[in-house]
Amino acid sequence: MFYQNLYIKNNITIPQPLLQLFIYYQKDIIKQSTEPTCIFILNESSEEYIITNKILNTIKPSKSFNETLFNYIDHSNFTDVEVYKKAFIDRRLFSQIKSDAHYHPSFGTITLLALALELSTIEYEALLNSASYSLPQNTYINITLKYCFDNKIYDITKVNNLIYAVSDKQIRDL
Repeated sequence: MFYQNLYIKNNITIPQPLLQLFIYYQKDIIKQSTEPTCIFILNESSEEYIITNKILNTIKPSKSFNETLFNYIDHSNFTDVEVYKKAFIDRRLFSQIKSDAHYHPSFGTITLLALALELSTIEYEALLNSASYSLPQNTYINITLKYCFDNKIYDITKVNNLIYAVSDKQIRDL
């Protein structure tokens, strides 16, 4: 696929550095296309993903998701209310996360919270790890998310547009 001529739905433009990352990780990305247009079908079964998950599953996070999240919130310049509003998360869901130490959020919820808190890539990966998730570079979505955190792109609408452009999904649906 020739990435420089990649046209995206709804006039969403993918930045050239992100396209170069797609090319760099091309061997790790398992892609299938049902049409000659820009539709990516993602498959999470590459060898790197399996190895990464085996390593991460043997290393238990020292803090729960709840503890890690609220530690980041306490050290940020944001209040709880600002975080859940900025992340477009329902107050009741946020309350459940706060009150239930064993709550297991979705990948999308964690990503929205991390964007709202403007976490670094390392902090984002630590937050994911605290909920038993990882960010292997073998899907267009994960590469796009890492690109956004590496480049401090925290505008949820912009990140959502990039995710939608490469996967037809929204962050909330991850």
